[in-house]
Amino acid sequence: MNELTGSLDAQHAQLARILEAVAAAGRAGRWPEYRRQFGALREGLARHMAFEEEALFPLLEERAAAAVKSLREDHAQLRRHLETLGAAAPERDPDGCLAELDDLSELMRLHHDAELALDPEYASRLMPPLALEDPPAMDLRGLQPPEPIVRIFQALERSPGAPLRVILPHEPVPLYGLLRERGYSYAGAPRPDGGFEVLIERAQS
Repeated sequence: MNELTGSLDAQHAQLARILEAVAAAGRAGRWPEYRRQFGALREGLARHMAFEEEALFPLLEERAAAAVKSLREDHAQLRRHLETLGAAAPERDPDGCLAELDDLSELMRLHHDAELALDPEYASRLMPPLALEDPPAMDLRGLQPPEPIVRIFQALERSPGAPLRVILPHEPVPLYGLLRERGYSYAGAPRPDGGFEVLIERAQS
């Protein structure tokens, strides 16, 4: 995902794309990708709403207090959707998660339309960027064993809750058992350049 530096309207479009990526991963059962994309959606939507509440809503409240009250209520409902999805186990209830994502998508659309109706200049207002792109993968090719494994666990210790993407010269089968022992899940695939990329995350309880 690319960093956004444009308008509020563009951010709504970006968030809608990320939401669709979450739903697509859920429909395909790609749960590591689902959790990664949902993390980006939750972070981006939280930043977007914070900006609106701090900078945009006070301006709009001067014009239409009742309409802004409704927009604030939308934000409360958006947060409830994010809390529900964040606490859910999508592998166990994919239909429920996808239905919740559909409700979230519809609320985001209606909320955006309401903002446009209230503020004709809304779509072109500039705001701080949403940095939602994936962190770069650690490229560990070229290191001699056991250095790749040492660096992987050092990175996991530095950021215990964050997903970690690593690139290795081949599938790291011995690593998988060590990750399971320490409470991590993993998903990997060959890369077009001949390496093997692995996404490591905290295992869901």
